[in-house]
Amino acid sequence: MVQTMASDATTNKPAPVTDAPLSPRTRIARLILIYHFVLIGASCIFYILRGFDFEEFTSLMGVLAPITALYGGAVFRFLGRSITEPALQSQNNTPINGLVKWLVNGHFVIVLSLITLKALAPNVLNFQDMTMFLTLVESALGVYMGNILLALFEGKSNGGS
Repeated sequence: MVQTMASDATTNKPAPVTDAPLSPRTRIARLILIYHFVLIGASCIFYILRGFDFEEFTSLMGVLAPITALYGGAVFRFLGRSITEPALQSQNNTPINGLVKWLVNGHFVIVLSLITLKALAPNVLNFQDMTMFLTLVESALGVYMGNILLALFEGKSNGGS
């Protein structure tokens, strides 16, 4: 018996852990959080490298921080609710099509491009122009991003209302 248990312990390999594929909501949530923290991190690096002076950096953070807080708040609320309400994790019927992916990725690329262009080529794009374009992008895409966040991360009402 002891020998059998010992041989079973040495020959039995643990079953491979197969994680369930991430739901589209979770993938989009990760992208949104990662992208916004990358934007803030890149801005900090450009500030350290003297791509922005102090006033420009604080103004840029004044633009990026509320947007990150808004998107991050919605994502964290969803993630918190998915822990307490397991049915939210299994809801995978929200369609995530190419347009949603394009908007999330395109939003990040445009904002990062504007910040990078100002920091690395200030003769091409000055700070006032960068903030004007950031405001335009955030205003134009912000409405669509808000609707996407609402559709993706708000749970369905149980009462039909």
